[in-house]
Amino acid sequence: MEYAGRGDPARTMALLWDGLPTPRRGPRQRLELSRIVDAAIAQADRAGPAALSMRALAQELGIGTASLYTYVPGKAELLELMVERVVGNQPLPDAAAGWRAGLRDVAGSDLAAYRTHPWLLQVSTVRTVFGPNVLARYEATLALLDGHGLAAADVVGCVAAVEAYTRGAASAVVEAEQAPAQTGSSDDEWWERQVPFLEERMNGRFPLFSALEEAGAFAVSDTTLPYTVQRALDRFAFGLDLLLDAIGARITAA
Repeated sequence: MEYAGRGDPARTMALLWDGLPTPRRGPRQRLELSRIVDAAIAQADRAGPAALSMRALAQELGIGTASLYTYVPGKAELLELMVERVVGNQPLPDAAAGWRAGLRDVAGSDLAAYRTHPWLLQVSTVRTVFGPNVLARYEATLALLDGHGLAAADVVGCVAAVEAYTRGAASAVVEAEQAPAQTGSSDDEWWERQVPFLEERMNGRFPLFSALEEAGAFAVSDTTLPYTVQRALDRFAFGLDLLLDAIGARITAA
């Protein structure tokens, strides 16, 4: 697990909020900060954040490693810039659609980001990235629940609950999507190997499980995706509805 917030705070804040400084003398820098961050994101998309290195990134950008350090102090600061960049590409929630639709959009957008950039699940943001994009998205999400009579701590807590739920559910979706490449077998191949042995050992010993299965409890909403992926997506949608119902009950009580 990589941790955000480990870099030099002064340099990190300057890069997040102001970008690269303009040199007072000498030639202008050859690279835009966005190009560096995009290349780092692409590298992490391919191999994960642990494999991200300043040396490999410098080679990809066609500059020396020492030159790259004149743009970004190190990997710690780079990770925060990467998170900030991804969040900046996400849409802000629309309060006009109502708090429930807005929170659903936030969760859906976050899930999409995790699926596109699975390395985000390997970067802990328990120490928040304080970039303008991250804070703007957080502000817009908080605004969805503003004016509904909730206590201040409840507003923050409800948003945190949605964020935490989405991250956990996204982990299940991403793991299901990565399983074939990581294990060398598809869902169908895995089931074909398991079922004969499973049926032999269950042999009527778990009647409730069997009854629920016969009633369609384990069916998925769409069969165009691998079963485990669609099951994770269905469970994400179901669990999100439960969470939004709980928030709605809290609002009603307020």
